[in-house]
Amino acid sequence: MRRKSIRLRLLAWFGFFLAALVAGFGVVAFQFQKRADFGDVDAALALRVDAVSRAFRGSEPHPPPPPDFHEDRHHGPPPDFGPRFHNRTPVQLPDEVLRQFEPGDYFAVWGLRENRLLAQSGPEADAIPRPTDSPTETRLRYRTRGSIREAYLYTERGDCILAGRDLAPLQARLRLFAGQLVVAGVLVLLLGLGGGGMASRLLFASIRRIGATARRIADGNLAERIPAADMDRELGELADVLNSTFARLDAAFARQQQFTADAAHELRTPLAVILSETQTALRRDRAPEEYRDSIRACEEAAQQMRRLSDSLLELARLDAAGEQGQRIDADLAQIAADCTAQLRPLAAQRNVQIETDLRPAPLACHPDQIARVFANLISNALEYSHPEGRIRVTTGTPDGKTTATVADTGIGISPADLPHVFDRFYRTSPARSHSAAHAGLGLAICKAIVETHGGRISAASTPGAGTIMTLCWPAAGGTA
Repeated sequence: MRRKSIRLRLLAWFGFFLAALVAGFGVVAFQFQKRADFGDVDAALALRVDAVSRAFRGSEPHPPPPPDFHEDRHHGPPPDFGPRFHNRTPVQLPDEVLRQFEPGDYFAVWGLRENRLLAQSGPEADAIPRPTDSPTETRLRYRTRGSIREAYLYTERGDCILAGRDLAPLQARLRLFAGQLVVAGVLVLLLGLGGGGMASRLLFASIRRIGATARRIADGNLAERIPAADMDRELGELADVLNSTFARLDAAFARQQQFTADAAHELRTPLAVILSETQTALRRDRAPEEYRDSIRACEEAAQQMRRLSDSLLELARLDAAGEQGQRIDADLAQIAADCTAQLRPLAAQRNVQIETDLRPAPLACHPDQIARVFANLISNALEYSHPEGRIRVTTGTPDGKTTATVADTGIGISPADLPHVFDRFYRTSPARSHSAAHAGLGLAICKAIVETHGGRISAASTPGAGTIMTLCWPAAGGTA
């Protein structure tokens, strides 16, 4: 399946937003320029209408233009406006008024009493349509005819005074300005895409390094790690997480290899016993008692293999899915009491006293699995206790934590062995490994069960004085 490139999609989205931003800026800039230019034209036309009105009527000046009005400056000789008047005394516009007009400007005056054009400059009379608005309003008004912009007003005497300008030069300047904006926008877009491409290349170079390292690790080099020292914070955090994951995978593979080797080693002894006994029994005819001894030896070896396979299966289930099913609210005190009651006869046979201090210790758990933990710990304490020894089992909630302890006065554990007692297939000194029935998985199973319930198990020991196994859950109680 063809995969999409994150880098190309990132550049595409970046280009889209940059183009939208540049286009929006260009449109806004063009509209501001257009409004400013048309405002200047309208202000100039208002001045033209006022000047023609004062010169034609000989009346008081029209109200001054608005404060933001900017008068256009004329460059070069003023155009020749020779007004033609009918049935009225001709009025010559003063030079200071004529200098305000630019090439392309014109004016016209209609007399409503005469109902005809009284004065005009520029286009022919038929080319300027007279405004048809209501003559009762004397405010200045504007209109646009194609490329012509005109301002006009009605005087109190009933005359209509109009001034106009050809917008073709202005529109040409606006088109040129628009073209300049387009060119500038394209250059900004190209520069932005180029810079974005370089930045994305530098960004994805670190990602490519992460991918290359991950592929080498996947090929079997589990000891390699991603160099994260020179990466940015976000990618560095990702590399740290991946390195931590790779480290756990490396440790898990190492444990699995060791686990497989230890399991094969543990199975080798009972298999060797079975093969030796069967080969000896089949080599020649023997007495019935000798056959019974061989069968008993094979049975003991098979029982040892069965216990080992059961422990391996339980560990595999805990590793694969943790504890199963719905937890229920239980009391560690009750679970410990049941386990000690079952093991008291065995303790009596070995002349070991079991003492209890069982205070309420609520915990949401699987009672049968927690019972397995207590049974293993108390059985180990019985196994390694001296005659006349004592085992003390306690439960409670000190400092808001749910705890339980199993302490004995047995032979203890050496400081060198203590950190490894929960490792799988680990066997301590020969003094604690005298029984072939033990494969070194009991405490590993206890640890797996406690950790799947969110707790932890620890061991403290003094050689020759005894051992204390402690179970602890961070919060007392908890609901199922």
